[in-house]
Amino acid sequence: MFSFDRQITRTLHDEHLVTISVLERLEGVFRKFGPKKAPAADSAEIITLLGDIIALVECDVKNHFSFEESRLFPLLDAMGDSPISSILTGEHNVILPLGNQLSDMAKQARADGFQESLWGEFRAAGVELIERMISHIQKEEMALLPMLEDIVEEDEDAELVMEYSAIS
Repeated sequence: MFSFDRQITRTLHDEHLVTISVLERLEGVFRKFGPKKAPAADSAEIITLLGDIIALVECDVKNHFSFEESRLFPLLDAMGDSPISSILTGEHNVILPLGNQLSDMAKQARADGFQESLWGEFRAAGVELIERMISHIQKEEMALLPMLEDIVEEDEDAELVMEYSAIS
């Protein structure tokens, strides 16, 4: 595991840990209830998890992806490291619609409970999101964040972290 010296890389790393934690809880619910037996959407565990999924997608994922694409990837591109930017942007374009779909289903489940068909769709989308997001986070942790550690200067780091804090 890397130790990050820059504020912006530590901030993104910490968000990755939060995202992984939510995804692990979601995976635990999937294991606990299986594909056929939907959980009661009014249990405290499920209410909290659904709220965390909605917040994760609508706040963290959207802001995180947007910030990377608008502010961080151009830094890499300027240094000639555009392949990683292209790969991650392509993944963003798949993950975000999937996350939005899961968030919408989480809202529906909070309002109406899990009907059998909704649980099946929610579970399928959730499993796919978990797989894609974990793989994506691994790429960012192993490639993007170390690259940023090397190219972001101290004054630029402070500016980036303030800008990111304002949108997250």
